[in-house]
Amino acid sequence: MPKEPLPDSGWSRDIQSIQNAIVCPAATIRDAPGIWYAGKDLAKAATWRSGGRCTPEIMGEPTPTRKMAGKHLWGGIYFGHFGHFITETISRLWALDLDKFESVVFVPRHGYIDVTTRYRVEMMEIFLNGHRIEIVTEPTEFEEILVPGQGFGIGAISSGTPEFRAFVNRTMEKIEPNGPDNIYISRTRFSGKGGIIGERFLERNMRAQGYTPIYPEKMSVSKQLSMFKAARKIVGLDSSAFHLLSYVSNPDQEACIILRRSHDAHKHIVRHLTAFSGRKPLVIDTIIANWMPETQRVANHVTWGELDEVELVNQLVENGFIKDANVWTYMTRENFSESRAWSEARHKCPLVRRMS
Repeated sequence: MPKEPLPDSGWSRDIQSIQNAIVCPAATIRDAPGIWYAGKDLAKAATWRSGGRCTPEIMGEPTPTRKMAGKHLWGGIYFGHFGHFITETISRLWALDLDKFESVVFVPRHGYIDVTTRYRVEMMEIFLNGHRIEIVTEPTEFEEILVPGQGFGIGAISSGTPEFRAFVNRTMEKIEPNGPDNIYISRTRFSGKGGIIGERFLERNMRAQGYTPIYPEKMSVSKQLSMFKAARKIVGLDSSAFHLLSYVSNPDQEACIILRRSHDAHKHIVRHLTAFSGRKPLVIDTIIANWMPETQRVANHVTWGELDEVELVNQLVENGFIKDANVWTYMTRENFSESRAWSEARHKCPLVRRMS
């Protein structure tokens, strides 16, 4: 069992060539997608996250039901979640230009994945640069498969290996910057759960301070990258959008992440953005409480943060992200109650307040 992938040394920067390996889809053996080679699970082919394996070990030798001739490249685990897709599914593509091969091989995380989803298609078009994808849905033996190390992901590897960062830089050269100087990344049109109570008021105030709100889920990936590349100041709640920003970021940009939950997930974003841009983002934590269903005890991606609005404004001013606190329109008690009711409607249940 190898140690977790690291950004500066170790197997994360190596490429292993193996013959007659069996690529296993998750539906085959205990939800454990990966590669079986020489009588055992190949741990280096698994996805690693926050210091340990995210995908479990394959147990029991699989029987291949088809064979693929030629040389292929292991792309890894094909995730469905946007954030994990843009950080983990592309983590081995740094090896694309180092050899010639028939296809880039992926295995869906949970047995099936819709590869036609717009953002997945766009991301693959941007990063694969014309290489063919092979999505494995049955145990398949490959004549030869190259297994690059996991050059990026969540955890210590969020800084990315030099090879992965160089690959991203080359890839993003084709993105033309086009957009406003100041951007506010909004979640107000996001159809899922989680955010802050009253983000519509925050968005309205940021607009008054000269920021253009953008709604990533309503935009193409290329458009997002283009706008992120052009922006000088970027403010938003902690979200996967900042991972995407990191790919086109530079030291001249200033990024501000406003925490929306009492959770440490933002630390991976900070590590990513700092390593790729050369500049650490400002993180503002003014969370007073987290709102969640009664049955929930710990804040996560679907909870709603209650912020100290006065302290938030003070920090935005002190760090140069807004100029005039006097024109900020604060939420009233009635505004807060209406916003909380909106969040409850999204959950379809009452929310309780738990101190951060």
